[in-house]
Amino acid sequence: MSLPPPPPLPQEEEIPELEIDVDELLDMESDDTRAARVKELLVDCYKPTEAFISGLLDKIRGMQKLSTPQKK
Repeated sequence: MSLPPPPPLPQEEEIPELEIDVDELLDMESDDTRAARVKELLVDCYKPTEAFISGLLDKIRGMQKLSTPQKK
C-alpha cells in the first residue's frame, strides 16, 4: 500500500518592503498627524495596523531628530 504524496507546503507570502522616514515623522506637529501619515503608508496592508502604529509612535516620542554635523 502506498501513501499519497504529502500536501504541498504553504508558500510564504511575499512581504512588500516599506520604508518609514522617522525624521519626517519627527518633523510633524502631533501624534495625530504622524498616525495619519503612517496609515497613509500602510494603506495597502491588509493586516490590522493600529497596534503597529501605536507602538511606533511610542518609540518615536523618545527620539530626537538626527542632524547632520555642522562643519566648522
